[in-house]
Amino acid sequence: MQGRCLCGAVRYRLRGEPYHVTHCHCLSCRLASGAPFVTWFTIRALELEWRGEVRHYQSSMGVQRGFCPRCGTTLSYRHESAPDEIDLTAATLENPSLLTPEDHTWVDNMLDWVRMLPLLPRHRRHRQLNRSA
Repeated sequence: MQGRCLCGAVRYRLRGEPYHVTHCHCLSCRLASGAPFVTWFTIRALELEWRGEVRHYQSSMGVQRGFCPRCGTTLSYRHESAPDEIDLTAATLENPSLLTPEDHTWVDNMLDWVRMLPLLPRHRRHRQLNRSA
C-alpha cells in the first residue's frame, strides 16, 4: 500500500499491514485537519518508508503531527508512549477503500451534526443549484 500528500511532494509506502483503523473526533485532530474527524490507521514505524520531507509539529505534550510543508496535508501522528508505531491518515492512501474503520474514538468530542450524516441528502457529484428563485 502507498499514499501521498495533495501535491505529491511527500509519498509513503507500507511494507506491513495496517491496524487500529479508527475515526478520531478529538479537538486536536479536527483543528489539525480542518475536518469534523480524521480516519487514522496504525503501522509499525519500521514498516513505513517516506519519500520527501515531512515536517513535524508538537500539537500537545508527547505528540508529533507530520504534514507536507508544501501543501499542508496532514499525514501522521506519533505519540512518545508508542515509539514503535505511527498513525497515518487513511484518506492519503492511494486506495483508502482497502481499509475498514473499526470504531470511533474521542466520541465525547464528536460534533452533534456528525451524528446526523446518514440522514442528509446525497449527491453523486456536486450539488445541483436551484437557479429558478
